[in-house]
Amino acid sequence: MPGPVSLCAWEAMTGALEARLATAAAAADGAHAPRIVLVGPMGAGKTTVGRALAATTGLPFVDADELFVQVHGPIPEFFAARGEAAFREEEARVIAHVLGRPSPCVLSCGGGAVLHPATRRALRGPGSDVVHLAVDEAEALRRVGGGAGRPVLAGDPAGTWRSILAEREPFYREVADLVVDTTGLTAAEAAWRIVEGVHRPRRSESHP
Repeated sequence: MPGPVSLCAWEAMTGALEARLATAAAAADGAHAPRIVLVGPMGAGKTTVGRALAATTGLPFVDADELFVQVHGPIPEFFAARGEAAFREEEARVIAHVLGRPSPCVLSCGGGAVLHPATRRALRGPGSDVVHLAVDEAEALRRVGGGAGRPVLAGDPAGTWRSILAEREPFYREVADLVVDTTGLTAAEAAWRIVEGVHRPRRSESHP
């Protein structure tokens, strides 16, 4: 459970989230509707593509980082006060809460979420299509403004980005059902590739 300081914020966040997901479940009306989870490195477009994907599919968009902030406040401040281990624990709890609901949605996870074993187990569980958004280094750095506004990239943006990716990419591939390279794609184009990839077995059956 969250600490006592954040308990009210946790309850408010979960209440609002439950309402959004319940609306999505009612709209699905028993039809098969996916829960699509996006993972990937900084600059891959998880939030931007996630919003485009939600618009394309009609599913609600849920950003795990935004839910975390609703409960705990700004992520950099939480990191500074309590450290990465505590952050990953709370991040895992937020993601598990969303994945524990049967309602369809598009969920964007933070780039380092896959570092926590509990999050990887949750992502490998039933009911979700996990999409690894890949991107090449040059495109990623262009999208994040060369590291401006990303303190973790300060000093040597390219080298740091490569180092972070080397640590996390095996986990992205471990949990992913589909890999979509967003390099050179608009958010809408990437969203359609995800839709096609998620539905490909049914589409191939219908359109041999």
